[in-house]
Amino acid sequence: MRSLIFLTILGTSAIAFADPVVTTSPTTVHPGDAVLVTVVGATELPHGKAGGRPLEFFPAQRGYQAVFATPLSIDEDHVLVEVNDGAKPVSVAVVAKTFPETKVIVEEELANPGKEDGQKIDADNRAVEKSYAQAAGAPQFTRPFRRPPGAVTSTFGEWRTFNDGHRSQHLGLDVAAREGARVDAVDAGTVALVRETFLMGNIVVIAHGAGISSLYFHLSKVTVAEGDVVKQGERIGLAGHTGRTTGPHLHLSIHVSGGMVDPLSYLKLALAAK
Repeated sequence: MRSLIFLTILGTSAIAFADPVVTTSPTTVHPGDAVLVTVVGATELPHGKAGGRPLEFFPAQRGYQAVFATPLSIDEDHVLVEVNDGAKPVSVAVVAKTFPETKVIVEEELANPGKEDGQKIDADNRAVEKSYAQAAGAPQFTRPFRRPPGAVTSTFGEWRTFNDGHRSQHLGLDVAAREGARVDAVDAGTVALVRETFLMGNIVVIAHGAGISSLYFHLSKVTVAEGDVVKQGERIGLAGHTGRTTGPHLHLSIHVSGGMVDPLSYLKLALAAK
């Protein structure tokens, strides 16, 4: 009887002190894809890195989760995910991708901005970058993000040459929308930035917590103000074609730890914040 009691106690102890288990979704990605890291069995909020960059974990319905961006410029065939507390590292395979190329004709001042406009563009970009800091901390969402309605008209990562001159990469998803169509928040959060910009037009940035931000470009009208707390599906503006566009549509970008990600890959993630 004494031996049986000893074995039972030993078995319970072994289970209690089991190392956390790390999983990723998906397990194979392209540059620019979003990756969800889930840790089960941790006794406290984990700390870790993906490709050497810090992960921002949050309590999930099962364990803890974090999201990171596969760098667009990655030159390795994997991203190593490392989490503390004895969890085994996980390697996410990276498969190279050739992004499509297209030519776009716009007004010459938008294709090749002058010095003064270039300074405004730089200031716009700094304001957007600064807004990401407001996404730190606990998640404000509890459900997966919702895709905006409309057919996809331009995908993430597409290379564009404007008027046979300037070349840039498209870091968002374009969906068809008529002028003045309602634009809703893809999930709950706080409005971190409202700004009239040169290239992006009228924009809204929403900080969702957990290091995640959503960005909405080319709006004809903005119906929220900085600091507003919005729910998923709440109207934030109206679609338009302000800034550098060829017609009315909605441009959606998603920024997470590590950079911009393909919104279509991000929207597939099974986020489950508490």
